[in-house]
Amino acid sequence: MKPINVVIIENENISRVGAAAILSETGKIQVCGLAKTGKKGIEIVDQQKPDIVVINIDLPDINGTDVISLIKCKHTSIKIVVMTANSSRDTINAAINNGADCYYCKNNAREEVGERFIEAVMAAYNNESWIDPTINRILIDNLRSNDTADRDSLDLLSDFSNKEITVLKLAAGGMKNNEIANVMYVSEGTVRSYLHNSFIKLGVKDRLNAIREAMRLGILSFADMKIEEEVTQETHTRVKTNQNSQKDTTKTSNKGYKGWVA
Repeated sequence: MKPINVVIIENENISRVGAAAILSETGKIQVCGLAKTGKKGIEIVDQQKPDIVVINIDLPDINGTDVISLIKCKHTSIKIVVMTANSSRDTINAAINNGADCYYCKNNAREEVGERFIEAVMAAYNNESWIDPTINRILIDNLRSNDTADRDSLDLLSDFSNKEITVLKLAAGGMKNNEIANVMYVSEGTVRSYLHNSFIKLGVKDRLNAIREAMRLGILSFADMKIEEEVTQETHTRVKTNQNSQKDTTKTSNKGYKGWVA
């Protein structure tokens, strides 16, 4: 398997070296460049053309959001993972609007640092958007405070199928494509298709901006974020019932079987 090539642009030595070590230990990711300034980072990216760039927003020479924009303009296929301690609302919005695919906050509990960082990088590689749970509240509050929804949002809502709305709601609740597929009893390909259709209708190119736009227009609301819990609970009940039924019917013929019902 071809390794995932990553360039890290981080001005703090400890964070830069630590991030490189965490990624290298996975065995799947190869750090092909390290830089502590935005200018040097852009040079390395131009040379290496990595799959992913991990970048801190607070660089000493160039604002990290500007570096993101420059990289995305020249290398549209490169994914950007922001790695920063800066969790201000304006910074988050600027990074996302300039093309960041994932946003990882360094202020995580020590036992969660490596796991969440790798999760963010792999999400970017798999063409998914990922926002650190520690700053989800900031993003949600920002969306709730935006009361400039267009009057045409109800007309736009009629363009969406029930399935597309459900997928958007589950995605807004933090579910990944495979989790949404399991809840809705469809394939991952079908989930991607629903999301793609929603992107086109909303005029966006990724999941995160689709959720933001849908909430801005009033198609989704903060209350919709609870649907994940409700649907998951309903699904859990159905699966539990099926498991119990399967146990009863196979008890005498196959006592050792404890699998899921197909």
